[in-house]
Amino acid sequence: MKNKIPLAYLFDLDGTLIETEALWTAAIHKWILSCGKDIDYATVNHWVLGRSWFGICDDIFERFPDLRADPVELLDVTRAFYFKERATTDIRIHSSVELLRRLSKTAPCVIVSGSAREDIREAIDIMGIGDCLQFYLGCEDYPRGKPDPVCFLTAAQRLGVAPEDCVVFEDSAAGILSGKRAGMTVVALSRPESVKQDTSLADIVLEDLGDYR
Repeated sequence: MKNKIPLAYLFDLDGTLIETEALWTAAIHKWILSCGKDIDYATVNHWVLGRSWFGICDDIFERFPDLRADPVELLDVTRAFYFKERATTDIRIHSSVELLRRLSKTAPCVIVSGSAREDIREAIDIMGIGDCLQFYLGCEDYPRGKPDPVCFLTAAQRLGVAPEDCVVFEDSAAGILSGKRAGMTVVALSRPESVKQDTSLADIVLEDLGDYR
């Protein structure tokens, strides 16, 4: 998109605007242990990073078939563990939130996340950015999670904007691949303190989205 003004900005949520993936990893890990199962933290972290909730459930059920349950009901169970992890944590990535505020004054901004819509709504309230968004998409809004491009293509279609006129902000390898498969420009956030992801496919890699121009 060199020398071309973007017509829409599509933001991932977890790891890009807020930092909750580590909290969700801890919550899911503790829930599995509470069920009497043996699982290491690193495996759960691999399941969580950049994935939709339904994709995470697929991995859990493949490893532990006897834990199979309705994903929506299971989300409510693990959410209780998550709230305990989050009780004393500021989950906002402030420079990313400020970038979204700034860009929303120039073009439509949308959140495209693999999280459940309920969790996205709560995160929007915590960040105070409801008035900056055209809409948001969660795992209930598209059939396949990242790295499938359908989530970003759905957002572009709803906006009436061509994929090549969209800029995606992502932090995970799955999300970056999803954006590129959608034919969009991808800006990757690679924070020094975060778990390293493969950002080689991204058009731009930044340690802080506050540096985006």
